[in-house]
Amino acid sequence: MANAEAAFPWAILDHLAHAVFVKDRDFRYVFLNRAALAMVGHTLESMVGKTDHEVPLPQKAADFYRLGDLKVFRTGSDVTIDEEELVDVSGKRRVLATTKVPYRDASGALTHLIGVIHDVTRLKAAEEALQAANEALEQRVAERTQQLRDAQQELLRNERLAVLGHLVGGLAHEIRNPLGAILNATEILERAEPGGDVSKRAIQIIREEGWRANHTIVELLDYARVRPAEPKPLNLETLINQVLLGEEIPDAIAIARDVSPSLRVMADADQTRVALRNLVRNAVEAMPGGGTLRFAARVAGPQVVVSITDTGAGIPKEVRERLFDPLVTTKSLGLGLGLSTARSLVENQGGTLKLLEPDSGGARFELRLPSA
Repeated sequence: MANAEAAFPWAILDHLAHAVFVKDRDFRYVFLNRAALAMVGHTLESMVGKTDHEVPLPQKAADFYRLGDLKVFRTGSDVTIDEEELVDVSGKRRVLATTKVPYRDASGALTHLIGVIHDVTRLKAAEEALQAANEALEQRVAERTQQLRDAQQELLRNERLAVLGHLVGGLAHEIRNPLGAILNATEILERAEPGGDVSKRAIQIIREEGWRANHTIVELLDYARVRPAEPKPLNLETLINQVLLGEEIPDAIAIARDVSPSLRVMADADQTRVALRNLVRNAVEAMPGGGTLRFAARVAGPQVVVSITDTGAGIPKEVRERLFDPLVTTKSLGLGLGLSTARSLVENQGGTLKLLEPDSGGARFELRLPSA
């Protein structure tokens, strides 16, 4: 064995840039060149004659190295390990690519193995960084693609809504004139000599249905004529009170307020009242048997956040995603323009309107407007 070891060209190996080591059949180190010693952080004297388990190295790493050594001695063939980990004495983690080759003496007996180590730590880090960059790029491309799709859908939607708005506006005006004449005629009939019960009932039906039709036309006009906003400082509590006074709230519905009298918003008074009115009407219609309509408001940075909550039956899941689209409604009567109009009016002022999950049943809407 001594003669075999003496035959190694130690000087040449010691000056190679790559780390090189030699082990005997007992898996003990016979030689490590300078690059290998610098990599592990040990001296030659502390390594020679010891196994990986005796140096010591971490148990998991020593076991892994032993498996490669065994394969060389059992097969007599080269073994290439593309990636293995080494933690040096300073605790630095290195990623290595190692090739282990058998060494035979003059008689052909396999007496040693020679290992050549390539430190690929930087290369591995570069690969991981490149992979992370590619993944991030793919994510950004996917997000941008989705944004473009959403923008395209929004553009098509706005174009359709613009056409619908022009059509609705013209149609509403054309219908409103004869409808006004019909309602005026009922007033005249009532003032004339009263007829029988049948006539009275017929006049009542005409008036009620005329009022219903006029209400629908008002919805259409509100939706069609969203003019540029004229924001000014407004007291939020006053706005809410004005809306509630203008609506018929059944006695069975309680009104709860958690709105500071000092809260002010920068908003268009008419457009904000219409938006709040539509939300209040929806809430009232959702509670035919009574309940609680709650208003709460708080300041959130540059905005005032207003929540309107009812204790009705809530909104079905299949409707929620399209709730703010025109002509989508959960009511048996109505065109489903109230929420669509409310959102358009709020967004027209730089605000937002969305549906939130209620704390317990019912429906909860969140309206955000610029703070004054």
